Amino acid sequence: MRGSRAGWWLTLAALTLALMCYYLPWYSHATAAFTLHAYDLAEWTSLHPAVRAEVPGLLTSFLLRLPQVTLVWATALLANSGRDPRLRTVVRGVAVLVALRFLPPREFLGAASGDPNYRQMALLTGLGLAGIVLAMLAQRLPERWQAAITAGVLLLGVLVGWWGLTRTRPLLDNFQIEVNIGFGAVGYSLLCLAVAGVLLGQGMSGRRSAGQAETKKGG
Repeated sequence: MRGSRAGWWLTLAALTLALMCYYLPWYSHATAAFTLHAYDLAEWTSLHPAVRAEVPGLLTSFLLRLPQVTLVWATALLANSGRDPRLRTVVRGVAVLVALRFLPPREFLGAASGDPNYRQMALLTGLGLAGIVLAMLAQRLPERWQAAITAGVLLLGVLVGWWGLTRTRPLLDNFQIEVNIGFGAVGYSLLCLAVAGVLLGQGMSGRRSAGQAETKKGG
């Protein structure tokens, strides 16, 4: 999808839709109060005593938040293959804005500095921004390597997202809240898997082409 200009834009559109799916219901319920997208679900779990007592702390909330961070990393990696330097700057700027979504409130700088939820949000913000910097450095790598890294990042987002969902389900069951998997989680997963599959396929195709070229050259 990144091999042509149209493919690049399709990849960006798919990542944008995946981000939208992150904010669509991951669990659905007849009552709107329990129809939660991943961000709200992470906030809800961060208040649960069982999640507060987890080791490492707030693991369930972290797993539900990390998929958005992986989208930040994937978007920053995609920017590397943009042909227009100005476009690359804009896409990276958008990635920065999405990374700042987890920036904790100003209370974190004062009396609430020890709050584990705020500390996790600060950590995720740092991970997002650090990933953008690393993605910019990765621009020196061959494009097929960048494609493989992007695919791996997207697969990581899907895996941790569903891990977080499975850890959340017992918490809702304890309150006798019957929920179903929402279309947001399904859409996020399908889009990320589709992009990852295409990128891996392109990487394998590029490796075969390079091998054939070397064979001809050697012959």
